[in-house]
Amino acid sequence: MYMRTLCIFTLVFCLAISGCAALDFSGRNTTEELQRSKASIAQLNEQMASVNKDLTLLKSQVQKMKEAEAATKDSSVAGETGAPKEKEAAVSEAGKKEQVKEVDIAKRDEMKKSADEKQSVEGKETSPKSLKIKVLSGNGKLPTARQMSKKLIEMGYRVGDIGTANRADYAVNTIYFASDYKTEAQRLAARLGGKTIAKPLTWSSVYHIIVVAVP
Repeated sequence: MYMRTLCIFTLVFCLAISGCAALDFSGRNTTEELQRSKASIAQLNEQMASVNKDLTLLKSQVQKMKEAEAATKDSSVAGETGAPKEKEAAVSEAGKKEQVKEVDIAKRDEMKKSADEKQSVEGKETSPKSLKIKVLSGNGKLPTARQMSKKLIEMGYRVGDIGTANRADYAVNTIYFASDYKTEAQRLAARLGGKTIAKPLTWSSVYHIIVVAVP
């Protein structure tokens, strides 16, 4: 349509030039040239009328295209704003399920970590050499601690340090154990025999087991 309009305008322009030339020739008072000029003018008027008709048709088509485009946009907006509530409910439900899944994963990881820690502690209890043991003398004499230390080493334990207790009136061998080392302490008490007792540590220490020895 645009190409056709361009061609028509070009033709009109050429005819206009031709018309001007015809008028120029009319100045020569030639009857034949005057008639030709009038015929050219009439033809030009017809072509102009045709061009105007084409322009009107083109404007109408452009207006229809704009209206169709506006209707399409309105329909799209209406579709977005009129989304059903069921869709929103489905999205909300999916979000809840995802949260529950995350909580389940967190609980599973926590349980696994707890089991691993427990297994690690149990592994330490079953391995005497992995225990940190300190031996103290319960009668104020350091040789008593040395004798107990030698005895524990012969039993397969590793003694990290020896010394004297803060008091010297212990009546029996006493084993103090840190948290999670009760089983190993009781096992050691049974191996030492006699009236050896096991008690939990009531003070902070870097050792897992502290043995207070008596003769």
